[in-house]
Amino acid sequence: MLNKRFTFALIPVVACGLLLSSCGTTSQSQSQPDYKSTKTMVLDILQTDEAKKTMETMMKDESFQKNLIMNPETVRSTLIQSIAKPDNPHIKQAFKDPKFTSTLAKSMKDENKKLLKELMKDPEYQQMMLSILKDPEYEKSLLDLMKTSVYRKQTMQIMKDSLESPMFQAEMLKIMTKAQEDMMSPQSLNEGKKKGEKKKGKKSKMDRE
Repeated sequence: MLNKRFTFALIPVVACGLLLSSCGTTSQSQSQPDYKSTKTMVLDILQTDEAKKTMETMMKDESFQKNLIMNPETVRSTLIQSIAKPDNPHIKQAFKDPKFTSTLAKSMKDENKKLLKELMKDPEYQQMMLSILKDPEYEKSLLDLMKTSVYRKQTMQIMKDSLESPMFQAEMLKIMTKAQEDMMSPQSLNEGKKKGEKKKGKKSKMDRE
């Protein structure tokens, strides 16, 4: 789409060049130039200072810029049409590029997260997930997977990464600090004292018997 628009931008320059060249060659020959000659002539025209200045003037024109730049809806429509064709060689080649797939995944991350949250709130989706989880075959497959060395290794790696994560460590420290504060609170100390006295009383009673 952008190449077509840029080609349209060259039309006035090329047209002027062809007009001038045709006027200059009329007196010399009445024959029509072939495609190769015309192509060479157009390329020569585009390399002249006059053509470059004309293009610079056109590119600075606001109305021309608005027509040249594709609007978001056009980009979206073009992208959808391209992705909708799995046999498109350009799309196949693009998905082989790790940088492209990584960028695409990152750009879709927020949308996928939002979509998943909406699905989790959908009663129909919830029912479907519950049906899958309750399926004996799925449960068996999951248990078999958990028994594999690959799964255990991956689980251990996840736990290791979590323990080494500063965020996880900070959260664990917060939980441990809160638990310690709760244990040292007057209420917890009184409850512990009462339990100790109760156990001591039972022991004394058993000794007397």
